[in-house]
Amino acid sequence: MLDTIEKRLKCCRAATGTTPQEVVNFIQQKNMDLSYTTYTRWESDGSIPARRMDVIDVIAEFFTENGLQVKGKWIMTGEGFPPQFTEYAKLDEDTLFILASRQLPDVELVQIAGMYGEPYVSFGEFCIVSTVTNIDPNNNKLCYVKSADGLHVGVLKVMDEKSILLEGNQSTKIMKSDIYECRRVKWIQKK
Repeated sequence: MLDTIEKRLKCCRAATGTTPQEVVNFIQQKNMDLSYTTYTRWESDGSIPARRMDVIDVIAEFFTENGLQVKGKWIMTGEGFPPQFTEYAKLDEDTLFILASRQLPDVELVQIAGMYGEPYVSFGEFCIVSTVTNIDPNNNKLCYVKSADGLHVGVLKVMDEKSILLEGNQSTKIMKSDIYECRRVKWIQKK
């Protein structure tokens, strides 16, 4: 999950096959001050000072020129339209989401058909979920859990060897022995 600035920067760089030095060179060609050390620190700890936010839009411009359409807002916050390769730029978000669900390894596309996912997932939204069903590795992750009590989506907290707590609008304690499936949510298509 691309939940931090540093992961989003690395993802964009990996998708474009570029190096940190190429990003820095592009920024410097735009007469902006950014050192290699500073940029690599951003990719490792995500601490970008507020006064440097103008550089993020130029970094987004660099990735776009290298075939990956992305906005600075997405890099900073993860909000908005996710990056897409220029060759797929004419695809609508629904088509892109379904295409991604078919290309990612070890995932499945599910549609939320009940109110059990609030506040993370709403009725009718689609999620890409992992096919891996282990409980403990998903501690503190957003998960889709099918149990004897029904379906739930929330942040999974391992309480002890026998139970978990699934946090959402309401916290639900579930015994591990009652869980049929526990799959990590990788991507949510927001309406």
